[in-house]
Amino acid sequence: MPGYLLIEQNTLTPSKPNGIAPYPNEIGILDFLRELAADEFPFPQFSELRVLGLEQVLYASRPDDRARALEIRRRLDQAASDFERRLISIQIVFEGELHHGNTLWSVYRGQRIEIGDIFGMPRPHTDNRGNKMFLCSFHLSS
Repeated sequence: MPGYLLIEQNTLTPSKPNGIAPYPNEIGILDFLRELAADEFPFPQFSELRVLGLEQVLYASRPDDRARALEIRRRLDQAASDFERRLISIQIVFEGELHHGNTLWSVYRGQRIEIGDIFGMPRPHTDNRGNKMFLCSFHLSS
Protein backbone atom coordinates (compact mmCIF):
# COMPACT_ATOMS: atom_id res chain seq x y z
CA MET A 1 0.00 0.00 0.00
CA PRO A 2 1.49 3.37 -0.96
CA GLY A 3 1.64 5.94 1.77
CA TYR A 4 3.78 7.65 4.35
CA LEU A 5 6.24 5.76 6.51
CA LEU A 6 6.60 7.66 9.80
CA ILE A 7 9.81 6.68 11.55
CA GLU A 8 12.18 7.86 14.26
CA GLN A 9 15.68 9.00 13.24
CA ASN A 10 17.25 6.45 15.58
CA THR A 11 15.69 3.55 13.66
CA LEU A 12 17.57 4.41 10.45
CA THR A 13 20.84 2.81 9.44
CA PRO A 14 23.68 3.44 10.17
CA SER A 15 22.50 4.70 13.60
CA LYS A 16 20.95 1.29 14.18
CA PRO A 17 22.82 -1.61 12.56
CA ASN A 18 19.61 -3.56 11.79
CA GLY A 19 17.63 -0.41 11.16
CA ILE A 20 15.60 0.84 8.24
CA ALA A 21 17.53 2.00 5.20
CA PRO A 22 17.00 5.73 4.68
CA TYR A 23 15.61 6.77 1.33
CA PRO A 24 18.30 8.45 -0.77
CA ASN A 25 16.64 11.79 -1.53
CA GLU A 26 16.60 13.99 1.58
CA ILE A 27 14.46 17.11 1.63
CA GLY A 28 13.34 19.46 4.39
CA ILE A 29 9.61 19.73 5.05
CA LEU A 30 9.40 23.39 4.00
CA ASP A 31 11.22 22.71 0.71
CA PHE A 32 9.00 19.66 0.19
CA LEU A 33 5.85 21.75 0.66
CA ARG A 34 7.22 24.47 -1.65
CA GLU A 35 7.87 21.86 -4.32
CA LEU A 36 4.29 20.61 -3.99
CA ALA A 37 3.00 24.16 -4.54
CA ALA A 38 4.63 24.29 -8.01
CA ASP A 39 2.40 24.28 -11.08
CA GLU A 40 3.77 20.93 -12.24
CA PHE A 41 4.19 17.94 -9.93
CA PRO A 42 7.91 18.02 -9.10
CA PHE A 43 8.79 14.40 -8.31
CA PRO A 44 9.44 11.74 -10.94
CA GLN A 45 7.92 8.29 -10.88
CA PHE A 46 9.37 5.87 -8.28
CA SER A 47 11.01 8.67 -6.26
CA GLU A 48 12.09 7.74 -2.75
CA LEU A 49 11.98 10.81 -0.49
CA ARG A 50 13.15 11.24 3.09
CA VAL A 51 11.43 14.30 4.57
CA LEU A 52 13.01 15.96 7.63
CA GLY A 53 12.12 18.80 9.96
CA LEU A 54 8.39 18.44 10.58
CA GLU A 55 8.81 18.65 14.36
CA GLN A 56 10.95 21.78 14.09
CA VAL A 57 8.37 23.53 11.92
CA LEU A 58 5.49 22.69 14.26
CA TYR A 59 7.56 23.64 17.32
CA ALA A 60 8.49 27.00 15.77
CA SER A 61 4.84 27.63 14.82
CA ARG A 62 3.63 27.64 18.44
CA PRO A 63 1.09 28.77 19.53
CA ASP A 64 -0.36 28.37 16.02
CA ASP A 65 1.02 24.86 15.54
CA ARG A 66 -2.40 23.26 15.10
CA ALA A 67 -3.31 25.64 12.27
CA ARG A 68 0.09 24.96 10.67
CA ALA A 69 -0.44 21.19 11.01
CA LEU A 70 -3.86 21.40 9.35
CA GLU A 71 -2.38 23.44 6.49
CA ILE A 72 0.36 20.83 6.01
CA ARG A 73 -2.28 18.10 6.01
CA ARG A 74 -4.30 19.97 3.36
CA ARG A 75 -1.26 20.36 1.10
CA LEU A 76 -0.25 16.71 1.46
CA ASP A 77 -3.80 15.56 0.80
CA GLN A 78 -3.93 17.63 -2.41
CA ALA A 79 -0.84 15.78 -3.68
CA ALA A 80 -2.06 12.31 -2.66
CA SER A 81 -3.27 11.18 -6.08
CA ASP A 82 -0.01 12.25 -7.74
CA PHE A 83 2.03 10.39 -5.12
CA GLU A 84 -0.01 7.23 -5.68
CA ARG A 85 -0.06 7.47 -9.47
CA ARG A 86 3.73 7.88 -9.61
CA LEU A 87 4.39 5.17 -7.00
CA ILE A 88 6.41 7.52 -4.83
CA SER A 89 7.76 6.32 -1.47
CA ILE A 90 8.02 8.83 1.38
CA GLN A 91 9.65 8.50 4.79
CA ILE A 92 8.77 11.20 7.30
CA VAL A 93 11.64 11.16 9.80
CA PHE A 94 11.25 12.38 13.38
CA GLU A 95 14.08 13.36 15.72
CA GLY A 96 12.03 12.51 18.79
CA GLU A 97 10.16 9.43 19.89
CA LEU A 98 6.79 8.74 18.30
CA HIS A 99 3.97 7.89 20.71
CA HIS A 100 0.59 6.37 19.95
CA GLY A 101 -2.22 6.93 22.43
CA ASN A 102 -5.45 8.85 22.03
CA THR A 103 -3.53 10.71 19.32
CA LEU A 104 -0.14 10.44 17.59
CA TRP A 105 2.61 12.71 18.88
CA SER A 106 6.35 13.16 19.03
CA VAL A 107 8.53 14.41 21.86
CA TYR A 108 10.78 17.20 20.59
CA ARG A 109 12.88 19.42 22.87
CA GLY A 110 10.99 17.98 25.80
CA GLN A 111 7.67 19.12 24.34
CA ARG A 112 4.78 17.14 22.97
CA ILE A 113 4.34 17.83 19.24
CA GLU A 114 0.97 16.71 17.87
CA ILE A 115 1.35 14.74 14.65
CA GLY A 116 -2.15 13.29 14.59
CA ASP A 117 -3.56 16.54 13.18
CA ILE A 118 -1.61 15.74 10.01
CA PHE A 119 -1.49 11.96 9.77
CA GLY A 120 -4.50 10.89 11.81
CA MET A 121 -4.15 7.76 13.93
CA PRO A 122 -2.01 5.26 12.05
CA ARG A 123 -1.38 2.02 13.89
CA PRO A 124 2.15 1.15 14.97
CA HIS A 125 3.93 -1.58 13.02
CA THR A 126 7.14 -3.45 13.65
CA ASP A 127 9.27 -4.91 10.87
CA ASN A 128 10.99 -8.30 11.08
CA ARG A 129 14.05 -6.64 12.68
CA GLY A 130 12.07 -5.01 15.49
CA ASN A 131 11.97 -1.48 14.03
CA LYS A 132 8.91 0.54 15.06
CA MET A 133 7.12 2.57 12.39
CA PHE A 134 3.72 3.99 11.52
CA LEU A 135 2.14 3.63 8.09
CA CYS A 136 -0.62 5.84 6.73
CA SER A 137 -2.28 6.41 3.40
CA PHE A 138 -1.43 9.35 1.15
CA HIS A 139 -5.14 10.21 1.29
CA LEU A 140 -5.12 11.72 4.76
CA SER A 141 -8.78 12.69 4.82
CA SER A 142 -9.91 9.10 4.42
